[in-house]
Amino acid sequence: GAKPMARFNHTDRTLEMLTSFITNQTGFESGPNRNVTEVDHLGPLSSVPVRGIDWLLVFSILFITGFTVYAILRADSLRWLIPGQEHEHQD
Repeated sequence: GAKPMARFNHTDRTLEMLTSFITNQTGFESGPNRNVTEVDHLGPLSSVPVRGIDWLLVFSILFITGFTVYAILRADSLRWLIPGQEHEHQD
């Protein structure tokens, strides 16, 4: 399922608490060398926020706005999208 098996709910978040949590959940012991250095904090991803334009958000807003305008202008022809709306037939 999508439910988590365990949660790390400790107020004191230290390396020792995390390693003991992982050991309790998995049964694997950590190696003897588990010192955190300054190089470990650099990581593969930048931890410094960078200002920039989120182009996916801009595209999403433009798409939703464009579709809304289109739907308003073509409301009669889009009536089939609304469940329960019957087409008017002339005999």
